[in-house]
Amino acid sequence: MRLRPAAICVLALAAVLVGCGGSQGARAVSEPAALAAEIDSAQATIDDSSASAVSVAKASRAQQLALEELAEHRRLRLPTLTQLSAPARTATAAALRAGDELGRILPAEHRFPRWRILSPPPPSVLLRYFEQAQARYGVAWRYLAAIELVETRMGRIHGRSPAGARGPMQFMPATWAEYGQGSIESPHDSIMAAARFLAANGGRGDIGEALLHYNPSHSYVVAVESYAREMRTNARAFYGYYNWQVFYRTAKGTFVLPVGYPRVRPQGLPG
Repeated sequence: MRLRPAAICVLALAAVLVGCGGSQGARAVSEPAALAAEIDSAQATIDDSSASAVSVAKASRAQQLALEELAEHRRLRLPTLTQLSAPARTATAAALRAGDELGRILPAEHRFPRWRILSPPPPSVLLRYFEQAQARYGVAWRYLAAIELVETRMGRIHGRSPAGARGPMQFMPATWAEYGQGSIESPHDSIMAAARFLAANGGRGDIGEALLHYNPSHSYVVAVESYAREMRTNARAFYGYYNWQVFYRTAKGTFVLPVGYPRVRPQGLPG
C-alpha cells in the first residue's frame, strides 16, 4: 500500500520502538532489577480495570521509557526479562520483537518531521470504530489497532509520510480512491477503509498475507502481528498501547514529539 511506514520510532512497550535506540546525550543505565520493578509496576496498573485513565497513562509512559532502555541496551534484556512477572514478560517480549523488526526498516532521520502531534480520539471511541470494522468486514480489530499504533500512534501524528501517505491509517491517495469512503483524515473512515482493504486482500483468512499488501515488508508484518497477539492475549494491552507517546529517532538521538508539536518543542529522553 505504501513504500514504507511513516518514520515513527515506536520505542516502547512493543514499540517504544524498541530496537531503535540512540537516546539524546549520555544517560545513566538502570540495573535490571530496577527496570524489572518499574515494568512490573506499570504492567500491574495497565492491567487493573479499576485504575483511573490518568494512572494508566502515567504507567504506560513509564513502561515505555523503561522499554526504551532495553531497546538501547540489549545486554539488559535477558537479566531483566527473567525477573519480570509472567504478564509483564509476555508484553515486554512482544514489544522488543516488534521494535527490533521496525528498527530494521525505520532509518534515523536528519531533521524533525513536518507533522503536527495532536491528542487522539478517546480510547473508547477508537475501540468502537475498530469493533465496528471487524463486525462489518470480518478482520480482527486488534490488527487494525496495531496498524494504527505503528503508523500514527493511534492517530497522534498528522502529516504525510515520505511516500505521500495520509491519515490515521496512512493511505496512499490512489489506494484511498479505491477503498476509501468519506475523509482520509477521519479516524472512523480510515479505519473502515483499512478493514475493507485487508478483507479484499484475504485478511479474513490469511492476515499475514493481507498485511504484506498493506505494507510489503516482512518486518512490518511481524511487528503488527506481535502487537495484535499481545492485545488478543491481554484485553488491557490496548489501553497501554493507546497511551504511548511519539518517539522519533534522529541521527542525534531519540526524542519525544509531544502533543502540540511543532509549537511545543521536541523533548530529549530523560537521562
